[in-house]
Amino acid sequence: MRIGLVFSLTGPRSDVGSTIADGALLAVREINTAGGVLGEPLEVEVFDTCSEVSRAPLGVRTLVQDRQVDALVGGYMSACRVAMLPVLRELDTVLMYPTYFEGGENDPHVFYCGAAPNQFLPDYLSWIATHLGHRIYIIGSDYIYPRVLSEEIRRTAATWNIKVVGDSFAPLGETDFRDAVAEITERTDSSRPDVVVCNLVGSESTSAFYQQLHDSGCGLPVAATVTTGVDLRAMKRTSGDGHYMVASYLAGVVSPNNITYRSALHQFRGPVPAHAAQVSAYNAVHMLSLAADRAGDTSTEALASALTHVTFNGNPTGTPFRFQADHYSIHPAIIGESDGHDYRIIAEFPPTPAEPWWGMSRSVNAR
Repeated sequence: MRIGLVFSLTGPRSDVGSTIADGALLAVREINTAGGVLGEPLEVEVFDTCSEVSRAPLGVRTLVQDRQVDALVGGYMSACRVAMLPVLRELDTVLMYPTYFEGGENDPHVFYCGAAPNQFLPDYLSWIATHLGHRIYIIGSDYIYPRVLSEEIRRTAATWNIKVVGDSFAPLGETDFRDAVAEITERTDSSRPDVVVCNLVGSESTSAFYQQLHDSGCGLPVAATVTTGVDLRAMKRTSGDGHYMVASYLAGVVSPNNITYRSALHQFRGPVPAHAAQVSAYNAVHMLSLAADRAGDTSTEALASALTHVTFNGNPTGTPFRFQADHYSIHPAIIGESDGHDYRIIAEFPPTPAEPWWGMSRSVNAR
């Protein structure tokens, strides 16, 4: 069996893209150490998108047509996944998508290894309302995931008596947040937020926003959905300290599987941050191996059928990993508080089945 990895290994998204690839490559090493797939070593081909969404479809075509891979693992941003869909359909290839995302899609060629909004947002919003306050300001990068998540928050906020007092969206890679910070901090009375919900993507943007918010002296907490340990390590410790993050996995998860995973990751790649999308890529490769062994075949049809009938018990969260019939997967929600370097877990919620169209009236980008 041969799999292809499609990640940003150079450019501004490489800091997180390379660590997600680490999870997949660690799984490849483990599988081959245990005997491979169908009695043969699991082979891997890698395509670097260079942090350019427009290169993602080329990656699919190159890996499938030229390098003859049987399945793909990759994409970090939703924009990359959506860009790959037409080529996946044309070439009839399975993609294991590792990132938590906005939902609203159900493509037979994609297996969604990350959490959908209903698996983290309700618990997070409830926790925010209880511990941080009821008035929120949303800031995000200007593309599909942050836009849709903002809409989902607005549509469901009343459930927790939350009021969205404002929002703003910045281009990917933006580092000047003076106007947004001014809009947040200069509000008064009932329009002043208690907390900023941050859906910014990319360490250059998160570092700049957190620092500029910190420099304003407003003292507002940030409740993020994307600011991983990778992003924290790219910013000054003082600007990242005391803020929050929700994910299906945080490095401090207490489980025998996570102890094993963290140790293996350190031996494999050194002191790289462990985070949810990385763990999902790790799970994805193990699931492909299990599916191929079950099917006795690596064709797209065989893999797609078998993937909904296998379970990976080595998931670092401690919860067996499996897919629903609709190709979504089951995840817990975990909230962490930052010490400026990583997250200390302060709340955990049980695994929840995915609801692809939770909070939506229709699909965002399905066929």
